Amino acid sequence: MAEAIRETILCQYCNTLINFQDWTEHSEQCTNAHKCRVENLKNGIDNEPINILVPCEYCNKQVNAHDLEWHTRQCADKYQRQIQKLQNNETTLVPCEYCNAQVNALEWELHTKRCRHKQSLSAFQPNALHDEVFGTIYSLPKHWDLSALNNLTRYILDPETEEYKFVANNFHQTLPLNQIVQIERIQNRRWYRQYDAHKEDFIERYGKSTERWLFHGCRESRSAEAIIRDCFNRSHAVNCAVGQGIYFATQAMISHGYTQPDANRLRHMFMARVLVGRTTVGSSSTRICPPGFDTTGGGNVFVTYHDAQAYGEYLIVYK
Repeated sequence: MAEAIRETILCQYCNTLINFQDWTEHSEQCTNAHKCRVENLKNGIDNEPINILVPCEYCNKQVNAHDLEWHTRQCADKYQRQIQKLQNNETTLVPCEYCNAQVNALEWELHTKRCRHKQSLSAFQPNALHDEVFGTIYSLPKHWDLSALNNLTRYILDPETEEYKFVANNFHQTLPLNQIVQIERIQNRRWYRQYDAHKEDFIERYGKSTERWLFHGCRESRSAEAIIRDCFNRSHAVNCAVGQGIYFATQAMISHGYTQPDANRLRHMFMARVLVGRTTVGSSSTRICPPGFDTTGGGNVFVTYHDAQAYGEYLIVYK
């Protein structure tokens, strides 16, 4: 009796070696599961196991996307403790864990980041689902500075740049007498990727982009810092006249009314990308957006109900 054929084929979706005789059935099931997972990611659903491996920016280990945020925080804490220990002994030569070169303690952090980045570029092989989801949906803005490897970076804009003038001109249209102290570009990669997934979903549903630049005022500087770290949070909503969500305004003058000066008499306001979609009326009792709509309010004020429906790209500090 002839021996059964044991040839195997690598599945491009789950990276499992499948027996040739089972390939047709497995391929069909895995393809359908793959499509469902992509759609779930676009719609912000992450309550099922997803086979996406993403490299940790600190240890370069391949981590499931669902666990990435927790893993990154653990690695970041460990990394900062290591940096602090090295800085206490400036004359120490420390071996780089990637290239084994002996590096001065003061230069170790920058050297290690560069080596880790080079290794990740050459070693990382994304699977098909990672390619489709993270490669096309989760693209980062072309004007961002991606030289830093951290998830969150902040850049103070040069007043002479077109980018600064774009934000300042929008702000001064309704607050011409207020002085801008500085404008920061906020680069939070995880937050932006979540937002970008929602943006793609809106485009698919409406056939066009409904993104608008809107303003959001902060009552204090620590509120702005919390937003930069963890995005807009509906649980902190106050003065909910047309819905219990996050409020954005078309005019800086309106958002100015929601700000308060800090000890240095400085106020803080975001100019954010917001997915407006379809808008309907709301009231103080509206806790979720009515079916078939994405925001409440309309006119000069829009209220969102999903924390990743807006991205605070610019923080304006002013007097």
